[in-house]
Amino acid sequence: MKKRIIALLLVIMAAAQPAYASILGSVSESWSHDIANGTYFYKNTFLSQQSGVGMQAEYYAEYTPNDKVVPAVVTAESIWGLRTITSAEKYMRDNGMVPLIGINASFFSWKTGVPMGHILSDGKIMSKDTETYQSVGFLEDGKAFIAPLSIKTTLTSGDMSVDVAHINKYNQTVTDVVNLYTEDFADNNHTESAALDLILNNVEGTLGVGKTVTATVEEKFNYTGSVKIPAGKIVLTVNETARPELYEALNSLNVGDRVTISSSALDDERWKIAVSGLGSVGDTLIKNGEVQSGFQKGAAPRTAVGITESGNVIFYVIDGRQQPYSYGVQIQTLANRLKELGCVDAINLDGGGSSAILGVYPGSDSSAILNSPSEGKLRTCSSYIFLKNVQQPTGTPGHLYAYPFEQHYLSGYSEEIYPVTVDTAYYKMNNPDDLAMTVSGTESTVDASGILTAKGDGKFTVNLSGGGASGSAVYHTYETPTNINVYNGETNAEIKRLSLRKGDRVKLSITAQHYYINLKVNKDCFNYEVTNNLGYVDENGELVITANSGSGVMRVSAGGYSKEIPVSVNFETPFKDISEHWARDNIQNIYEKHIISGYETDNGLYFMPDNNITREEFAVIMCRYMGVDADAYKNTAVDFADEAEISSWAKSAAFALYEKGIITGKAKGDKIYFAPSDTLTRAEAMTILGRTLSEQSEGSLIFADSDKIPSWAEQYIGTMVLNGYVSGYEDNTLRPQSSVTRAEAVTMIAKMQ
Repeated sequence: MKKRIIALLLVIMAAAQPAYASILGSVSESWSHDIANGTYFYKNTFLSQQSGVGMQAEYYAEYTPNDKVVPAVVTAESIWGLRTITSAEKYMRDNGMVPLIGINASFFSWKTGVPMGHILSDGKIMSKDTETYQSVGFLEDGKAFIAPLSIKTTLTSGDMSVDVAHINKYNQTVTDVVNLYTEDFADNNHTESAALDLILNNVEGTLGVGKTVTATVEEKFNYTGSVKIPAGKIVLTVNETARPELYEALNSLNVGDRVTISSSALDDERWKIAVSGLGSVGDTLIKNGEVQSGFQKGAAPRTAVGITESGNVIFYVIDGRQQPYSYGVQIQTLANRLKELGCVDAINLDGGGSSAILGVYPGSDSSAILNSPSEGKLRTCSSYIFLKNVQQPTGTPGHLYAYPFEQHYLSGYSEEIYPVTVDTAYYKMNNPDDLAMTVSGTESTVDASGILTAKGDGKFTVNLSGGGASGSAVYHTYETPTNINVYNGETNAEIKRLSLRKGDRVKLSITAQHYYINLKVNKDCFNYEVTNNLGYVDENGELVITANSGSGVMRVSAGGYSKEIPVSVNFETPFKDISEHWARDNIQNIYEKHIISGYETDNGLYFMPDNNITREEFAVIMCRYMGVDADAYKNTAVDFADEAEISSWAKSAAFALYEKGIITGKAKGDKIYFAPSDTLTRAEAMTILGRTLSEQSEGSLIFADSDKIPSWAEQYIGTMVLNGYVSGYEDNTLRPQSSVTRAEAVTMIAKMQ
């Protein structure tokens, strides 16, 4: 079934948008951005047809060698220890370099951070051992080559000659070779064993491939443990347990002896003129145009560097171990992909959690991690390859950029576009006074303040001009997403269904995708519907429940796509006796408006909905309904003959409604009675409510028992019926003389709200 689903998605995507096939699958998203002279950054995402793989996300910089932007191998403050790629970038800035884009490089020791293989930087040997590694080298003009590298370093003094096997490597207790340390290693040699140490001063020359250094023995001593590496000096170390001929050779040197240290590359003469490079213990992926084989199995994030036939250099990272975002690749697939990108030589660098690519977009004030490291954060590594800008600012406008660029929007989304101007050397400068932005493609717009509003469906371009320079940025807008997800804005949990109560509010956070592309959205991009009058989504994007109970759906839609979330509202009330009553919603609504109250008992609060309502009870309810301050009428003079019989809690309400002409009382002989304990008839209730209406309606009543309506009530009952506040029974009777229950009285009031 999974294969069928992926195959179906591929067919749909092919029909929906242009896509090209790759080793990694069909492209679902692809864009590029120039970073500096001869340097472009690419991001591609793919949907693989291979079972279980799914999406892949790759990032790479393609660099055309030039003398304005050059590669550099960076180990930051020392060979010893670990640092993130952002720390390495900061080190470059702190030391006057201008980093543009970088990737992680060598495999390394987790314990010490010392890189495995060789490291060359600024023409110096930063670290080396005795092995031969397929290595990448960079010349002063930025040109690159991949070739084997084995470095032989020899120390001589008079007739004495000895091989220096390690430069700036960890001297373990079992190490039986001569170690050379410079201040590039650390502030000490981190030796733990008993060793013979020599300190060399008066150092002249460069410790580089094809170069010679001379120095003088300043100190010689045996010591167990680490020895400080003085600035500008060299430390030679050989363990006391090393091969006797090596120990004796160094021990034959005396303070004041002059020594010569020479290094040469055994495999390729180009290493003599390489200014930087590194040897990787990883695999050779491509050699002389031929993809290699026999690689270790297993998909993972990967980092690699390759060189095309034209001499361009590709610094490559692919993410992995993050399904469904990116699966990762086998080393064989990595080799095939670099071949597909035109590489004729390529080597594999450290991958897994180490894989990272950092970039600084033109005119940006800070760098950004461009990929998604698989551990959810940057891993500390030993070395990095950077491209650095070696030009000086020119002050002449060269390029205009729009940020953010290459965005994917759901139609209706708006955001501010920030124009940035860089000079011809790619340094940020002030925007020109005549800068203008226009849009071509779709109905999208950008206003004078730079607010871009995406509209319609398709690709569009923001064009910039001013100061004699120009630029453009591509964007995408979609009217109909292929998926919408709804999340709780407080917990970030995806909402699959909702079970709520009246008055509940749920902050909504909504995402949308077009296949595997995440779209920029806001609440205004969507239409909202809550069925069965359960509630609504307010202007803040919150679902508000207004119903007492019921079930339905919350529908979130955009274009032709809708996401439905089942919603159930559970009835809750303080009354113990209305949960199953026909009038429960009306009772609860009126209760929440503080118009009615119930009866406190030992078992809780009861409403007693089917009890007949008395005239004094209704008077209290009517005052609350009308918003009348009954206490203001407690001293009102009335003519009720039974005033003393009115309950104290109802007396002020009775006086208020009498004063306002809402309740006139009952005439018996020449006296007026309030009759507080009498049950209220339907005709009386409709008359009292009808008197609160500002306009009276006229019309004939056609109930089967219309003749039972008292003449004094006809006008008010007619108004109540014609306005829909009262309806008859199923047998077409109104029953005006019947007593009104508490539930019926509340229902009449609820309909008038």
